Amino acid sequence: MPDRTARHSDTVGHYAEEIARELGLPEPRIARVRLAGILHDIGKVGVSDSILFKEGPLDEDEWEQMRRHPEIGARILGSSELADIREWVLAAHEQPDGKGYPRGLAGGEIPIEARIIGVADAYEAMIADRVYRPAIGPAAARDEQRRHAGTKYDAEVVDALIAVAERGEVPVGAARQGLDQA
Repeated sequence: MPDRTARHSDTVGHYAEEIARELGLPEPRIARVRLAGILHDIGKVGVSDSILFKEGPLDEDEWEQMRRHPEIGARILGSSELADIREWVLAAHEQPDGKGYPRGLAGGEIPIEARIIGVADAYEAMIADRVYRPAIGPAAARDEQRRHAGTKYDAEVVDALIAVAERGEVPVGAARQGLDQA
């Protein structure tokens, strides 16, 4: 499982980089967004393996523990050199409609970099098999993100993901070797 987790983080970093580039962020920020994508789940080291690798749905208590991983990750990334990345990791599970976690931020309160990581993370999670459910595939994942653009996912970021997917820079159909096998 740790191998799959590492591949997931590398893949999210790649997707986040491509989305950030599509959105026109400057190259130094694109590199930081990629790093944040790679580090976005670092706080899961503080979540029990029995929860992380549970084969069925999580109960409310387990979800409460899982929702703490962005805060744990932000504490791990406490160095001043990582202040930007720490904030993006902390906010990566926030949603435009304010129903995300851990702080319930909404819309523009969520840094664009965190919105990028959130879309990249969700896309990768949907197109890869998990212990608790099979992959839904790239086309269905993009449809799901379109359906929830503006509520769960930032609409501008979803549009950027779709644009890079249509150019083949993230998977659109068959698996890309080494990137979406996570």
